[in-house]
Amino acid sequence: MKTQALVAFSCFMVLSCASTVQQQSSAPKTAQAKPIKEQRPVRIEATKAADIVDVLTVTSKVQVSMAYAGDSNFTGKAVPGYQANSCYLEKNAAQALAKVAQQAERLGYQLQLFDCYRPQRASNHFMVWLNNAADQSTKAAYYPNIEKNQLTPGYIAAHSGHSRASTVDLTLLRKNAAGQWQQLDMGGTYDLFDPVSHSDSDAVNAQQKANRLLLKDLMQQQGFAPYAMEWWHFTLSNEKYPDTYFDFEIRQPLN
Repeated sequence: MKTQALVAFSCFMVLSCASTVQQQSSAPKTAQAKPIKEQRPVRIEATKAADIVDVLTVTSKVQVSMAYAGDSNFTGKAVPGYQANSCYLEKNAAQALAKVAQQAERLGYQLQLFDCYRPQRASNHFMVWLNNAADQSTKAAYYPNIEKNQLTPGYIAAHSGHSRASTVDLTLLRKNAAGQWQQLDMGGTYDLFDPVSHSDSDAVNAQQKANRLLLKDLMQQQGFAPYAMEWWHFTLSNEKYPDTYFDFEIRQPLN
């Protein structure tokens, strides 16, 4: 009898513990503190890596319109390091972008590239521009609702993923009734530093949101991750140089 009673008591305890575990697992979990991301050291490399290529050697299905090679950008002038209207990317990123371009073409679209690899000296120049509070010449066009000193680090950073050669800024083009390539309406222009440029902005209409989602979907299918604050900005998830920031000039031909 004692043995039977002991067995019955043991079964009761097991069932009781199992019930408690089940209740605990089904109860709402309290928010856990997120671990602090380790700050990786920044490595500046002045020499071009052999596997950084001109995108046009991989695909011809894109239009290259480097914003910082001319004066149509938020600084109002051509940016140091951009000596040619050329898009350079690490080979894996370039090949992935070529697949995006191929799929876009099947759907009747073409990619327009605004920025690809960015020399570190260009980011240095951006920081100098940021610190010049007297220069507000481009505010109305590029940051109408934000003060200049609020543009960093969300929109402009001292070290950009572009300098790692696996990030690209772009949009989609489609032919209009006259057969000319025209940018899709994304609800805001390139480098408009404003909440409306956030990928999930509610300030854009249904068609503009659909256009953004199309670009995002095409890029994500080939391994590019979006940046929430800029609908145009994507980085290859498995990038080759996650800790290296290059600083060679963009020239034509590539050497």
